[in-house]
Formats: sequence, C-alpha cells, structure tokens
Amino acid sequence: MKRIAAFSLCALLASAPVFAQHAAEPALSLLPPEATVRQVLAAMPQLREVALQGDVAQATKAGLEAGRHEWTVRAGVSTRNELAGPTWREQELALERPVRWFGKAAQDAAIGATGVAVAQAAHEDAWHEAGRNLMTDWFAAVRENVAVARLEEQHALAGELVRVAVRRVKAGDGAALEQLQAETEQSRVAAQLQQARQRGALAQQLLRSNYPGLPAALAADLPVPPEAEGTADSWVASIVGHNHELELAESEAQLAAQQARRTSAERMPDPTVSVRASRERGGQERVLGLMLSMPLPGAGRGADTRAATARAEQARERLDMARIRVDAAARRVVLDSGHSRQVWQTMDSIARQSERQAALLMKAYAAGEVTLSEALLARRQSLDAALAAQTAQLDALQAYARLKLDAHMLWAFEE
Repeated sequence: MKRIAAFSLCALLASAPVFAQHAAEPALSLLPPEATVRQVLAAMPQLREVALQGDVAQATKAGLEAGRHEWTVRAGVSTRNELAGPTWREQELALERPVRWFGKAAQDAAIGATGVAVAQAAHEDAWHEAGRNLMTDWFAAVRENVAVARLEEQHALAGELVRVAVRRVKAGDGAALEQLQAETEQSRVAAQLQQARQRGALAQQLLRSNYPGLPAALAADLPVPPEAEGTADSWVASIVGHNHELELAESEAQLAAQQARRTSAERMPDPTVSVRASRERGGQERVLGLMLSMPLPGAGRGADTRAATARAEQARERLDMARIRVDAAARRVVLDSGHSRQVWQTMDSIARQSERQAALLMKAYAAGEVTLSEALLARRQSLDAALAAQTAQLDALQAYARLKLDAHMLWAFEE
C-alpha cells in the first residue's frame, strides 16, 4: 500500500506543470495586440475629448491671425437751421477700423501656432497616460488569471492527497486524523481558489468596462523577463527625450512667454484709422477726410503686463519642476526594470527549492517517514513561494513593458 501511494504521488507531481516553465516567445507577447490597443485607446471618450482641443486650437489660431478688430460703419443725418435763413439737411458717413501695428499681428500668429502645439502635446500626453493605465489594468487581470491557474494546480494536488490519505486509512496505515487534515487542506485551497476566481472576474470586468474591444487578459505561460539592453543613462535619455509631459510643459511655457510679450505690446495702443465723407448745406459743401485716433494708455495696461509676466514666470517654474519630475520618474522606471528582474530571479530560485522540498516530503509521507502535518506545511510554503515568484515575474514583465512604453517603443502616439 505504501508503494502504491508513493507511486501515485510521484506520478501526479511529475505530471503537474513545473513552476516558471517559460515559453520561448518575446516578453511583450503577454500584452494585447498593438492594433487592438490603438483602436481601444482611440475610441476612449477622454482621448476623443482631448483630441477636440486640437480643433479648438486651430480655430483660435485662425481667429488670432484674422485679428479681433473689425470695420465699423457710422452714418448720420442732421438738420442745419440758420437764423432768418434756410434749413439744410446734411448727411455724414464714416468707415473706421483699428489697426494692429508694431508687430502685433505677427505676435498673434505665433501665439496661435504655439496654441496648436500645446493642444497637440496635451493629446500625446493623454494618449500616453491612457496607455499606462491600460497596461496597469491589464497586468492586474493577468495576475489574477495566473493566480487562479496556480491554485487550480494546488487544488488538484490537494485532492490527490485526500485520495492517498483515504487509501491509507482504509489499509490501516494511517490515522483518521490524517484524512481529516488532508480534507481540511483541500477545503483551504478551494477557498483560496474561489477568492482568486472572484478577483479575476472583477479584474476582467474592469477591462471590459473601461476598454471595450480589448480581449480577455489570459496567460497560459509567462515569458522570461528579459534584461533591457543598453545603459541606464541611455534609457533615461530616451525616456526624457520623448516625454510628452515635458513637451507639454515646454509648449505652455513658450505660450505664456509669447502672451506676456503680446500683453506688453498693448502698452502701445492700436490706432484707429477712419475715412469720413459728408454733405453739408444741402450738398453745397462736400467733405472727404482721413482721421487717425489713438487712446492714451493708462495704468491698467501696465498692470496687465505685470500680471502676464508673472504668469510666464510661473510657467517657467512649472517647466523646471516638470524636468525634475520627469527625470526622477525615468530613472525610477529604469531602476525598477532591472531590480524587478533580479527579485524575480531570486524568488524563482526559492520557489523551485520549495517545490522540490514539498515533493520530497510528499514522497516521505507516502512512505510513512514523515507526518502529514509536515508534508502539508511544506506544501503551503511551496504554494506561497510559487505565488510570490509568479507575482515577481509579472512585476518584472510589467516593469520591462513600462520601460518600453515610456521610451515610446510601444504603443507610441501616431498622428
């Protein structure tokens, strides 16, 4: 009976998937197809809303190029009465328009073009952030799916352990307490499996709700987390050089500086040019004239200039803060990719050792050399180590994918 039980457990352990049995496919194959991701991102309402900012910026640019000054037509009719004389009807017609002088038209055109660049940078930044969120939610669902698969394997092993314990009790080689312990372990793993399935269903539902059209996040085998090629400084330079948040801050600082210069130019008011024609004394006198008028600047224009200058300085400070923040985030992403892979290698080694130890103790229990409690403890430790190693493996894969994403080698924005 001992030989039969030992043979059954050995056969089951041999048929169970060995932890971290990796497929020979690239690490990014765990992600959904890129074409599908692009379709899903392009259809997201928040990205469509940001894209419409480009239309607003184009319309604003056209308005700035045309200018806000408009032609004004003035017409009047009057009656002239002379003492002891005739009464005359007189008419007057004037056409006037303020004129942007002193290079203001060119400044407005430059502001419009920079506004379009700001809208474009905002769209690109929103696209990148949406890609980050999608990747985070995707890996969260994959984690739950992988945990379910691991617990299903453990549940099958626990079921076989119950069958072995039942056979030993029937043969008189084991106590009824061992059968109860085996059944309790099976129930414990079943409860963990039920919880994992619930978490997995919620994660998949989140994907379906937030990203319609995205396939289910399933993973049959986890690829080996690769080591990023190149130096850390080269990766940081690539991430910073393609960072949309930094591009947006630079465009906003440039726009604020242009607006400050434009406001300062308003300290010299725009003149108004008008053409005037009139008929006086019943048409006996005809007057045609050209007039130029200009308002006298007051203290309010200087205050507007100081406010615009302060806003430009604020934008420059935000740009400096963005540079610091982006550089720190880039270095964190690069370091996380390398460290996550090292952590996975350590956890994977521990999981393999725990699996071998659990297998040996299971064989020893089948041979009557150790108690069931010792075998169950080893099995629990093996399960915990396996789950921790899989989590570390997914962390490393996600860190590598995030590195590629931030370096614009994955899901990059396209015009």
